[in-house]
This record gives sequence, C-alpha cells and structure tokens, in this order.
Amino acid sequence: MAEQSHKKILIDRLIGMLSGEIVLSDDVRHYIDSTLAPASADQLAEFLTDSDNCEAATAIELIFFPDEAMQETIEPILAETDFSAEDPSEIAASLCKRQMRAIIGFPDKRDKVALNVPAFAVRRLVDRLHLTRVIDRRLSETIKRLVPDAHAAARVRVKLRNARISQSKNQTGFLCSLIQALYNKSEDFWDCLAFAIELLEQTDPEADIYRALMAHKQFLIQSIRTAEKNRQALASNTVEALIMRGVNISSVDTEAAREKIDRIDRISVSVYGRTEFFPGLEPSEQSLDLDIRDKEDMTSVLRLLS
Repeated sequence: MAEQSHKKILIDRLIGMLSGEIVLSDDVRHYIDSTLAPASADQLAEFLTDSDNCEAATAIELIFFPDEAMQETIEPILAETDFSAEDPSEIAASLCKRQMRAIIGFPDKRDKVALNVPAFAVRRLVDRLHLTRVIDRRLSETIKRLVPDAHAAARVRVKLRNARISQSKNQTGFLCSLIQALYNKSEDFWDCLAFAIELLEQTDPEADIYRALMAHKQFLIQSIRTAEKNRQALASNTVEALIMRGVNISSVDTEAAREKIDRIDRISVSVYGRTEFFPGLEPSEQSLDLDIRDKEDMTSVLRLLS
C-alpha cells in the first residue's frame, strides 16, 4: 500500500486539476455540440446535470477523461509510489468527499460553465490513471538513464502506463532497445514508440517481435496493393457494380500505410540492424531515411546492405 504522504500529494494534485479550469478538446466539444446541441452556456449546464440524459453522462466522462498531458503532470508521483489494489478506491472516495466544482472552458472562447464534478466521473478518472500498473524495473532504469529530460521521461512512462501489454521479458527488451536506439537520434521517435506499443498490444507477448514487424509490413503492402487495384477499378466502374461483382472496396489510407512501413523499417534497422523488402511495392517505395550519425549507425547500414 502506498504511503499516506504520497497519496496525499497525489490527491492534492488531482484536487487542483479538477477544481480549476478544464479546457475541452476539439473532439469533446464536437461531441457536445453534435449530441446535446446547447444554445448557451446555461443550457449546457442544464443538459450536463440532467441525470436522465445518457448522452450527458457520456459527455461528462469525456470532459473528465485524463489525457496524456494531465497524466504527465502526476507521473513523477506515480514513479515514486507503489499503489496497492485498494488505493485507487480510497483515493477516489477522498476526492468525492471534496465536492469539487470545475470550470469548463471551450477552445473558441465561448462562455465558461461551472460544473460540480460527479462522483462517477471521479471514480472513472481514477481508474483510467492506472495507478497500480507497475512499469518494469528494467524499462524504468532505461528511461532514467537515457531520457534525462524530465518532461520527456514522464511522457514515455505515461505511454507505457497506458499500454495494454504484459511487459514480458521479450517486450521489455525490445522497448529498451528501441529507446536506446531512437531517443534523441530520430525525429520520429515518438511516432515509432507509439507504433511499437500499438503493435505489441496486438502481438503475443512471447512472439518474435522482428517477425511480427515484418508480418505487419507485408500486411500493409498487401493493403496498399488492394487499395490501388480498387482505385484502378473505380476509374471505369461504379461502386455499386464492383460490389455486385463481390469486390471488397478497401478504405485503406495508403499514405498512412506507407508511413507505417517507413516506421517499421526505421525500428527494424535501428533495433535489429536489418529489414526485409517484399514484392508488391517497388524497392524505392519501401525507402529508408538512413540518418547516419555515428559508427554504430554505419554498421547497421552495412549489415542491412550486405
């Protein structure tokens, strides 16, 4: 169980956040406008306090959903604390007793709304902080050693805290190698880290991660090929005609798929010193931005080309 002093620090920090101004993201504002369609700030306050309105309940959960920026501010506290399974409910109960009142602000500077923070929103927020999720010791030490910037270190830890992975020895070793290979060495480190976590969430914890990267690369190449064939077919046929013929119209974003292929190659070369080229795309379309900075990078490139 976490020490009471640590829990008090966290509770005080959360009280400060929930009692201050919360500026809604564009996505949350769009949801509120499209579902509740309030004509004024007073009407919005009325909608949000209607206990019979299920859309209002969803809007409140979105309003108090902890984003990464909020999590980063409390991550240094979590990094120093071991929370037990009982601590989150105790922390939520303590927060609910404070009967906090938040000020809801909008990006477009419209009138602000004062809103009592409901108990169910507090409990859901605390659940989503993943207080009891422990970041593997080896990963923590790697972050502390290789990511000296406190803000960046908190950002990495939050992404790992939110990741739905088991942190198996296999996954942990891969993530440590990724941080070591790409942090402060590649402009797309954050995109690569996010992609790597997404892939790990869909991969068996004990799977060969290099093979999983290559399998996903093949899948993306096939998706691009299918999308391009569909585009060519649509040039001379209607969508209805293709559907009648049993053609599955792909909705793949080919540009996004190519970006993912680039990230796979960047990760594979940086972590494993190699990648593979597959039929379906020209080699020039499976390009690598080989950012050679030192002898270690040159060794990886030579291994790739050999």
